[in-house]
Amino acid sequence: MKRNTMDYFKDITLEALIQYIEGSIAPAVKDSVETWIQADNRNLIFFNKIKDAWLDLDQIKDFGPETVDGDWANILSQITNAKGNRLAKTEIKKTPLFQRSWMQAAALILLVVSLAGGYFIGHSSNKKIENEPLVYNEIVVPKGEKSQLVLSDGTKIWVNAGSKLRFPNRFGGKSREVWLDGEAFFEVAKDKSKPFYVRTSDLNIKVLGTTFNVKAYSDENIIETTLLEGLVSLERKVDSNKDVKEIFLQPNHKAIYLKSETSVVTEEIKREIIEPLQARKIIISKPVQTEIASSWKDGKLVFEDETLENIAIKLERHYDVVIHIEDETMKRFHYSGVLKNISIEQAMKAMQLTTEFKFTIKGNQINISKK
Repeated sequence: MKRNTMDYFKDITLEALIQYIEGSIAPAVKDSVETWIQADNRNLIFFNKIKDAWLDLDQIKDFGPETVDGDWANILSQITNAKGNRLAKTEIKKTPLFQRSWMQAAALILLVVSLAGGYFIGHSSNKKIENEPLVYNEIVVPKGEKSQLVLSDGTKIWVNAGSKLRFPNRFGGKSREVWLDGEAFFEVAKDKSKPFYVRTSDLNIKVLGTTFNVKAYSDENIIETTLLEGLVSLERKVDSNKDVKEIFLQPNHKAIYLKSETSVVTEEIKREIIEPLQARKIIISKPVQTEIASSWKDGKLVFEDETLENIAIKLERHYDVVIHIEDETMKRFHYSGVLKNISIEQAMKAMQLTTEFKFTIKGNQINISKK
């Protein structure tokens, strides 16, 4: 029995699926969406195509008014006749949902679903996920934004600003692997038969079902893995003919890795460790406040006695700005606090309450100087 696109909206709405992808869905509706996804492999495949389409939405250009404002039958007619290849790379340049009409969003999303292979129009309903061609997608999240996605196995990932994540449309073989350059928070779905690997520039992180945060920007010399729940092991990337020693990480601890001997260790990290850090060696921290590492996914920045220099790096990514600190001594100023859902100007004024400095903002350039 064949199933067309509209059959999927008998039990679920497009709005609910997009709110689930965006992480803005109400708890009660979230449960119903997850139940619907898990009820049928075809639902899971359809959801993943809607997810890809939403992330790809801003790459679609030059749709005329007949596409945006046409009636539903007209839209479906265009979709049914569309053919094309699957988009393999995703650039995250989303416009907030409230800035789009739902007719426009629905038309564009469903058209992209068709362009992504047309599986749901004129294909047999018993096709399995395992038979889909393996395609690798890359999410690129610009500074000032963050993104959330659900992988084909149910693993949830939040990707922070200035990050790249590469992942397959399905997991074949005996393991599940993703590649990260930047920062991401993971809620890994349990599957004892298929360990989950996060590959970074210098470390491999192996889990079975765990909640953790990884900060591994290629332009920074330190990799940090903070574990909230479960168990992970870490191993350093070495030549294939060398033995690899796994280091296990327990909840409420952080694994810290210096890429080179010239790595600059911040005061914040020095306070977290027991033994001195060494280049190319994984060090386990004292018990830490995991909220500090993972709060970014909830739109918060939490600072605990951090230097202004270190805070500036985080603010640059979070707000997509460039911060200049005029005086070297100011870089060592310390600040503690929580910033949530405020503008960069409000953030700077909040910090002024406990730290003596003045600032100017011109476009995305911020200059900080002594009072």
